[in-house]
Amino acid sequence: MLGHDSPDTVGAEQAFQDLGFDSLTAVELRNRLSLATAQALPATLVFDYPTPAGLARYLKSELLPSLGGGDSAGDPEEAEVRKALAAVPLGLLKSAGLLDSLLALARGGGAEPEPEQESVSIAEMDVAELIRMARDRADADDDLL
Repeated sequence: MLGHDSPDTVGAEQAFQDLGFDSLTAVELRNRLSLATAQALPATLVFDYPTPAGLARYLKSELLPSLGGGDSAGDPEEAEVRKALAAVPLGLLKSAGLLDSLLALARGGGAEPEPEQESVSIAEMDVAELIRMARDRADADDDLL
């Protein structure tokens, strides 16, 4: 796009401006990142975070705020589940129709299960069970509409 032979020629700490970004390419990058992450990102994104490394740190903090030692630091099982979920590309979650459901689950994280539901510890679930649970809840939400 900007005439670079490969991504390897772009340094993580090299300024976007030095890489050939102008306001149009900055907006294009922001739009592509917004689409890929399903997040509203500021129009000034590339100017607020002027290097690929800085932008990556910002996106990581926005998309995975608990990654890197938050509440799960003392719980290896929770850390393993978080790591497994973090390994699934956001585009794949979105195309599978799961991203909105997982985000909804995360926002309502402290909710107790309904009395008639069997309570199962997330630590006991594998990734497939977590995704199945998210799909089931999304289907139930769709039925309510």
